[in-house]
Amino acid sequence: MKKILTIPLICLLVTICSNGTANGKTINADVDLLLIPYTKVLTKLSDEYGTKMYVPEKNKEKLLNNVKEMTPKQFENQLRKQYEESLKYIQDQDSSYDNGEYKSPSSNYIPNSKTTIPAIPLN
Repeated sequence: MKKILTIPLICLLVTICSNGTANGKTINADVDLLLIPYTKVLTKLSDEYGTKMYVPEKNKEKLLNNVKEMTPKQFENQLRKQYEESLKYIQDQDSSYDNGEYKSPSSNYIPNSKTTIPAIPLN
């Protein structure tokens, strides 16, 4: 009788102890699988805009938590809006700065001072 109870009890303990995802955390493979539709959107927009859009490894779970309620189409629309907004803050590509002709607004790089600046030597 003891052998009959011992064998199922051992099997139950082995099953419980060997389960690696019992704590409810997702592993990287699960996150990667769930992010496939969103990475396809990132690739599509990268090709379309000529930029590199990607998600660093350390931010994949964070992105997944932020987009889990969005469809890939909604995600694409949001990224398009964000990219177009960011273009407002980027200089023109034909600016003189990009051509190596940037001139400083003033010729003095270091401001002039007629007073002595106190300094304490560090020992």
